[in-house]
Amino acid sequence: MDQDAAGARVGLLAAQALLLAGDDVRIEVDVAPGAWLDVVETTGTVAYEGEAPSSWTVDATVGDGAVLTWAGKPFVVSDGIATLRRTRIRLHGAGRVLMQEKVVLGRAGQSGGDLSMSLEASDDIGPVQVEHLDLGRQARRMPGVFGNLRSMDTVTALGWTPEPAGEPEAGTTGPGETYFPLDRSGAALRWMGIGRFRDRLCDATFTAWREEAMRDFRHRRSATDGPPPQTSRTTSSPALSGP
Repeated sequence: MDQDAAGARVGLLAAQALLLAGDDVRIEVDVAPGAWLDVVETTGTVAYEGEAPSSWTVDATVGDGAVLTWAGKPFVVSDGIATLRRTRIRLHGAGRVLMQEKVVLGRAGQSGGDLSMSLEASDDIGPVQVEHLDLGRQARRMPGVFGNLRSMDTVTALGWTPEPAGEPEAGTTGPGETYFPLDRSGAALRWMGIGRFRDRLCDATFTAWREEAMRDFRHRRSATDGPPPQTSRTTSSPALSGP
């Protein structure tokens, strides 16, 4: 979609229907030291009902001084399916990662099936963030878990600790946004609600944090006379298997 000497913006487009029951989607991303990669999901993803569970796995390695940004579209979990959404990230040196994940439990008129989510991020020192969420139908009905909420939007920054682009506050469609600074370099902003994504902070925060993450590259690009040479290539490697 866009490219310069240091990196590229890449659109992620499914070549066939997914996630069907039994599908195992794996996306591997390797951002070389000093490079940038912006992944753009062109459409949302639906985990369709079926007897066999499905899964969506992102495995990313980000080199020293590199930046990976990824704004996800809604991941919808249909009734009658168990699905796993898993993200593994390895940061090296001064690498940075910014990801946004939008989850919807159920299509129109549904309450949604069983969803398990995990994020395991580490750097050269050790774990940065490790999170496992059980959003199965039985677990999310327990007091203080999810109740009748159906949507969740999470923006996660790793490699630096930015502030949210506004004040988290309770909203009219749920408990509102919560900002979590990590123990080491990183931060997460999360919104939960009963329906569509009406939070006014997560999208704006992702945009602001992406500007921060890409600031060095933008300064470098603006200082270059004329159009940058089109000499680099950054790739991601998806694999899909299903019935």
